[in-house]
Amino acid sequence: MCFLSWLARSIASTAPALALCAAPAAGSTAQQAYFKASNTAASDHFANAVAISGDTLVVGAPSEDSNATGVNGNESNNSAPGAGAAYVFVRTGTTWTQQAYLKASNTNSGDNFGAAVAIDGDTIIVGANGEDSSATGVDGNQLSNSVGFSGAAASESFSRVGGSRRTRAA
Repeated sequence: MCFLSWLARSIASTAPALALCAAPAAGSTAQQAYFKASNTAASDHFANAVAISGDTLVVGAPSEDSNATGVNGNESNNSAPGAGAAYVFVRTGTTWTQQAYLKASNTNSGDNFGAAVAIDGDTIIVGANGEDSSATGVDGNQLSNSVGFSGAAASESFSRVGGSRRTRAA
């Protein structure tokens, strides 16, 4: 019998990574997998937040800089500093692969999307503690950006559909 533990580590202190380790009952540990963002860049803070459910791992990178929105957008555009992202990895047997690259539906610089992540079965919630909208409650106007760092008002829910992910109202 073994348990899983998450070990976030920094490589050269600028390109964070995540290692999945298994600790057998005897107490020794062995690395099972090593995770990096598909668009690794300095200071993205990959592995700032992690969550796992079964064979699905969600990793937050709140300082990632792409201006993409939704699921699997353009990861290479770095015109929105600190917008943030989350990455979904799935395991089949002993192999982990990236399934999705998640961004807010209203991506803006400084939103810190990915500062918090949670997963329950096929539903993922991603928090954006720097999001600036004046939206209140559920489904408010998230485009206003008139209340600096209102934070928790913005989260995204993603649901798996046939092996892929799609955005769904939180």
